[in-house]
Amino acid sequence: MATHYWRLVRLAGIVCLDRADAQDAVQNALERAWRHRAGLRQAERLKPWLDAIVVREAIRLNRRRASVLRILARPLSRTDEPATAYHQPMPSGLLDDLRRLPAAQRAVLALHYDAGYSVAETAALVNAPVETVRSRLRLARERLRREHPEYGEDDA
Repeated sequence: MATHYWRLVRLAGIVCLDRADAQDAVQNALERAWRHRAGLRQAERLKPWLDAIVVREAIRLNRRRASVLRILARPLSRTDEPATAYHQPMPSGLLDDLRRLPAAQRAVLALHYDAGYSVAETAALVNAPVETVRSRLRLARERLRREHPEYGEDDA
């Protein structure tokens, strides 16, 4: 799990938009993964299996804390982290616009663009139809493109 921890925190962070919530989501997800480890039948499926659990937990946590996040609107913090590729800062304007997206749209953006899953793989990970994921990606990209044309490249 240590191999995947910071990657999972980044993935959850894109959904939660709060460093502490992202770490909580990863901790909860890792506990859930440990309890259900017998469900992982193929070792090579560990990464997508963990990613799916983390994203679901991040969405669940985000829904519970949505009102608090709207009030606090705290950015991700980069303090006390080791320097790794998973800690690249996100432009603050883009982060602000991501905050305004629904968690489900942030989740598919994180899985597709940040984690590199295909649309079909993303759909399987979030347990949604492929067309729903395509729609969420399109809506999120359109909204971000309006505010930040430089991030609007359509490579889905």
